[in-house]
Amino acid sequence: MATRTGDPIDRQYRAYVENLYSPIPKDDQEKFIDNILTLIEMGHDRRQPLRSTLDFAAKMIFKLFDFHEIGIGLKNRKDGMYRYEILFGFRKEVEENFRKLKYTYEDMVSNERFPFIKTGRLSELDPVEGLPEREADLFNRPYQLSVERKTPDEFHESDYFDVWMLTHNREIVGWFELAGPMNDKLPPRTNLRWIELIATICSSIVVQKWAEEDALQSRPTPPILPHRPR
Repeated sequence: MATRTGDPIDRQYRAYVENLYSPIPKDDQEKFIDNILTLIEMGHDRRQPLRSTLDFAAKMIFKLFDFHEIGIGLKNRKDGMYRYEILFGFRKEVEENFRKLKYTYEDMVSNERFPFIKTGRLSELDPVEGLPEREADLFNRPYQLSVERKTPDEFHESDYFDVWMLTHNREIVGWFELAGPMNDKLPPRTNLRWIELIATICSSIVVQKWAEEDALQSRPTPPILPHRPR
């Protein structure tokens, strides 16, 4: 039997198909999909620390959805309190104030302590009108807190979205906090749905990374054998 030599596929046809389906993103939708694939790959990579994965998620939201102030918090499994782990886009002194905060589970879900408006399956808007006085120093432009809201679609200073990271049994393992949209307007509803998807992927990654940590800690330490002189 004769051996086939060379490429049997027409060169121009190959170039056409490779260009048509190039892996380089060509629009915002493809950029989003490409970033989602990278996020999932990072989550499966045991060499990637959880902090790096969440930092990637924050920067993805910044680039693709134009939120310029992004916080990501996690539950501390030792004391059950919720704290900020990733902070992106804040002045240094504001970031330092955020890092001092810790919340109970009741803080996270209470409409009395932090009045909110439900905006999706996993998201809610916390408007400036319900801002506790003790948190007035957590914003980049505190002088605007007293400015009256001019239009319903205006995104006011200290308005922010919370997007929850939940387990399969609805336990809150963390949250995204988003503020500072570039155009100072409420974002399109589709953008919130995409961010809810990102939060859902991140919640699975958090649970997986925690399980990996537990497995390492429960692994028995090999016994130290006595040294035998020659």
